[in-house]
Amino acid sequence: MVKSFASSHEKRWILSAMWGQLNTQAIPDRYPIPRLEDFHQILKETKIFSKIDLFKAYFQIPIAEEHKCKTAIITPFGLYEFNVMSFGLKNAPATFQRFIHEALRGLDFVFPYLDDILIASKSNQEHEINLNLVLERLNTFGLRINISKSVFAVEEIEFLGYLITPQGSRPLPDKVHAIMNYKRPKNIQDLRTFLGMLNFYRRYLKDAAKNQSLLHEYLKDSKKDKRKIQWTDEAEKQFEKCKNNLANATLLSFPNSELPLSLFTDASDTAIGAVLQQYENLTWQPIAFYSKKLNDNNKIIAHHKPLIFAFHQKLDKAAPRQARQLNYISQFSTDTKYIKGENNIVADTLSRVTEVSSIDYDQIADAQTQDEELKSLQTITSLNLKEYPLSSGKYLWCDTSTSKIWPYIPEAFRKQIFHHIHGLSHPGIKSTIKLMNSKFIWPSIKKDVQLWTRTCIPCQKAKINRYTKTKLGEFEVPSGRFCVVHIDLFGPLPPSRGNIYCLTCIDRFSNWMEAIPLDNISAEHFIATG
Repeated sequence: MVKSFASSHEKRWILSAMWGQLNTQAIPDRYPIPRLEDFHQILKETKIFSKIDLFKAYFQIPIAEEHKCKTAIITPFGLYEFNVMSFGLKNAPATFQRFIHEALRGLDFVFPYLDDILIASKSNQEHEINLNLVLERLNTFGLRINISKSVFAVEEIEFLGYLITPQGSRPLPDKVHAIMNYKRPKNIQDLRTFLGMLNFYRRYLKDAAKNQSLLHEYLKDSKKDKRKIQWTDEAEKQFEKCKNNLANATLLSFPNSELPLSLFTDASDTAIGAVLQQYENLTWQPIAFYSKKLNDNNKIIAHHKPLIFAFHQKLDKAAPRQARQLNYISQFSTDTKYIKGENNIVADTLSRVTEVSSIDYDQIADAQTQDEELKSLQTITSLNLKEYPLSSGKYLWCDTSTSKIWPYIPEAFRKQIFHHIHGLSHPGIKSTIKLMNSKFIWPSIKKDVQLWTRTCIPCQKAKINRYTKTKLGEFEVPSGRFCVVHIDLFGPLPPSRGNIYCLTCIDRFSNWMEAIPLDNISAEHFIATG
């Protein structure tokens, strides 16, 4: 009857609304639904694939006789009760996932996600055996399959929105085509929908944080509203770039626990980037990309190379947050290696959410024409100052006494250039002086850079000189019992006879302890109880 006037989506919505009151009374079933991406774990070295779709999966789970009355619904034709589990029930997904896991337990070549089952094998002969095992299990548990939606023994297969091949997985072409044809969102709600679709494939996208940064700025302090978006030229370019990056998404290899793994990471002042790779066929192949824009609390000011010594330092020299993070990382590896940014191309690119503003040499050239200090330097024989033409037609005075060309920086631009170089990673005094000396010249460059580095506010906030530890309290030994009694309140605790708090009393002389349950710890109630 329902089928004649409602689509499949509408029927599910009707059933969800119908079970509203029942769902509010149901105890949540916390059985976990697998992550979509977890199917990669069974695919190493596999070449043949099958997909089995179960026929009306939830309807294949019977409802216990004593619980059927809870599903009663009123219709124009009378009162009806469900004999099988229905869509829309709060615990239906968890119940079915537990059941299908039990049915296929022990088959490590199978990945079941609700009513979709993926089977992967290394050869046709092996696949035939595996497929028979799965079908026997399904038959044993009384499950029926939907032949029209099932696919058997193919070398490429679509599963949960991904295209799986022997070489790896990539976004499904039809989904990519739909996103590529997505019109520019007019309001916040449409933009949120677009980013949701795009980030379904985020693990395939290099530079995702960078390319979506401006688009996410529109979503700040907004919910499901329909405010119109005032698109800028730069935001429009990012919108198109996001779609193009999905069209050129990287093919990701399947994880193989027998191959060496490496996590390539990099961080800037505004973001972190990483790529997990494994060494196969004499090269590093990506397994997953990761990038994230940092909020104000997450931003790190550090030079990267010293991190390789992090596990060799004493913990009392580390801040509490650093000690906690190092302890967590040490559960996986303590072998941290330093790679120059120019050699760490993949991860380094991911972390560059914002481009470093370029130095305006045209303005510097204009300032040089009126710089008295530059005129006095031109008489120094140790320097070989020459004018170099810029693309704008102006000329820039540079020192060419060595094989490198060092522009002379007038006083008005020196601190700006310092922040431009030092602000990238906030290195120490010696490193900053070395960087500045390798790029620019002015007479007091060493002295100025040293002073500015010492007075850099972000460096001062991040600097750790010494952490003081508060000593444990020392108390005099009392002369007798119950001369000094320590009391404390704690809770709330799991209810017991209406009490959720506890008052503890400890005699310092004898260490005798009493615990008194309380249902209220307000001052008036506490005094009355005492």
